[in-house]
Amino acid sequence: MLRSLLARLIRSRDGNMVIMLAIGLLPIVATIGLGVDVARAYAVKSRMAAALDAAALAVGSSSGTDAQLSAVAQKFFDANYPPGSLGAHPSVAVKVSGDVISASASAAVATVFMKVMGVNEVPIAVDSTVNRQIAGLELAMVLDNTGSMTTNNNIQAVRDAANQLTDILFGTATVHPYLKIALVPYSVAVNPGSVAPSLITTGDTYAPNNVLGWKGCVVERAGANAMGDTSAATAPWTRYNWLPAIDNYYDVTKASTVYASPSHGNGSTGPNVGCPTAITPLTNVKATLTAAINAQEAWSRGGTLSDVGMAWGLRVLSPEPPFTEGLPWGTPKWSKAVILMTDGDNQFYKLTSNTGVNKVNSAVNSDYSAYGRLDELGRIGTTSTTTAKTTINNRLASVCNAMKAKNIIVYTVTFTSGINQATKDIYKTCATDPSKYFDSPSQDELKSAFRAIATSLSNLRVSQ
Repeated sequence: MLRSLLARLIRSRDGNMVIMLAIGLLPIVATIGLGVDVARAYAVKSRMAAALDAAALAVGSSSGTDAQLSAVAQKFFDANYPPGSLGAHPSVAVKVSGDVISASASAAVATVFMKVMGVNEVPIAVDSTVNRQIAGLELAMVLDNTGSMTTNNNIQAVRDAANQLTDILFGTATVHPYLKIALVPYSVAVNPGSVAPSLITTGDTYAPNNVLGWKGCVVERAGANAMGDTSAATAPWTRYNWLPAIDNYYDVTKASTVYASPSHGNGSTGPNVGCPTAITPLTNVKATLTAAINAQEAWSRGGTLSDVGMAWGLRVLSPEPPFTEGLPWGTPKWSKAVILMTDGDNQFYKLTSNTGVNKVNSAVNSDYSAYGRLDELGRIGTTSTTTAKTTINNRLASVCNAMKAKNIIVYTVTFTSGINQATKDIYKTCATDPSKYFDSPSQDELKSAFRAIATSLSNLRVSQ
């Protein structure tokens, strides 16, 4: 339209001023158009470069034919730069020569203003070269599975983010020789899973008539052992057993009255309420990890105890019992890392309104938890929820420091927009450095954070 208008002005015989205006307008329009279109092209190039680096890293962790590797590159490029973003549809090419991976991407960005000058598109090209490094990684994902994760189906976003990270790190491998990942779901307690029976004191009896049995969660130990990497032989755990009460109303002899499932929320009943999905120890089998990620559920009641979750993150990475899958500390060419994610404050929770058969219990200070009820076992040292929150946060800081002292790389992620600045600061301080802390107000930002962490964790190095 503007081009047509200029043509009509030049053809006009109404006066020299019109011709002068038309001639003077051309360089102004060209200058404006150049600035706007160049800025768009630069934005496309920046996003393409970041997406290509991620794609090259994914290829470096994979094996296969040139066609298969190109497909891997395109998949991970598209995950970071969806086709059509900013009006561009990039294509990706990959070349593997020994331990050197060369990747390139190109696109044409349609112009808006520069069309006046006959320039319809701006070509964009980026390159990335990755050098393989023979190095291994042991990673623990410590993920919030509390009841609040049901909001907006945020638990599914966590599953998606963890699966994307797994895809990037495993590449096309189904069994990886240089990668082991553990999953530690936490809520108000942690379920050690297959090793749980070995952690319990001899003679620790548990509701013999309970029709559901013991799911595997444990009550944490007292004193320094609460957060410590010490074995059950040194200090045993006890079984998590929420006894019947008005705020958890059930009959241990009747299965029909027990609803220990996420779908019942605060109306859940039974001895295992608040006990999340079991830990998956370090594994290099992708299918095992994927199944565990997809099995995560959001478990209501009790509160949020990320200090307990992080303590078990340390234990799954440790070579010492109760988990022994981890390599010895300081094993050459192997690194250990942890990702801690939460969607809220550390806190003890108490049922605040009647839900289903459960009623408010005025005789207690909190729901049941990995520390018992507040503070029936003396594990916290206070009945004040405010003081208890400070204690939990301090314990989290202690575990984070213990991990960093063992050269574990610590990444932290706060998820959803409702997290206050004080909690963000706690998680930022927990991370190895500020660049390894990610605040993710939305589900898309959560997935982006996990992709960025996956890229950072890769056993590869982008050389240019």
